[in-house]
Amino acid sequence: MNLSLKEAVFLAHSIREKIPSISKDKVSMVFPSTLHLENVSKILEGSSVIVGAQNCYHSGLAAFTGETSPDQLKEIGVKVVMVGHSERRQFLGESNFFCNDKIRFLLKNEFTVLYCVGETLSERESGKTLEVLSSQIREGLKGIDSVFFSNLILAYEPVWAIGTGKVATPSQAQEVHSFIRKEISGLFVGAS
Repeated sequence: MNLSLKEAVFLAHSIREKIPSISKDKVSMVFPSTLHLENVSKILEGSSVIVGAQNCYHSGLAAFTGETSPDQLKEIGVKVVMVGHSERRQFLGESNFFCNDKIRFLLKNEFTVLYCVGETLSERESGKTLEVLSSQIREGLKGIDSVFFSNLILAYEPVWAIGTGKVATPSQAQEVHSFIRKEISGLFVGAS
């Protein structure tokens, strides 16, 4: 969700206040809108919360109107970029292959990538969950060298659970996580 500047600043301060209660063995990340990245980063600087970008174009500084370049993100200290979010796939037509271009470019430019994968309600109801996830993982991560594995985070985002009131049960989530681990182990040596 994109917040106003006032809301983003308030939320960042609230997160910072609650950080001591967040477990040290957990990784916490926030992905504010591009306009608020710098402000939120300054508020959370020195904390254990990682601030990432919701999007980035897969090119250096160039004339891609409306896009944010990796160079611009580096200037403000952003080191993590989200790729493959369901809204970008659905509304902007970002394919697995387009995501792959972004992921490869970002990893080569020393970013950590949070790669979102997940199925829609119709895909789940028709029994295609694992097929969809397999395509997203195999096409999205195709050709990526295993040396980049430590800079890649896969996030299961069940699209059917966003704003619907439906939630993934622990067994559904575990089934998907187990499948994702198996898919990754087929792509990267030593993955778990």
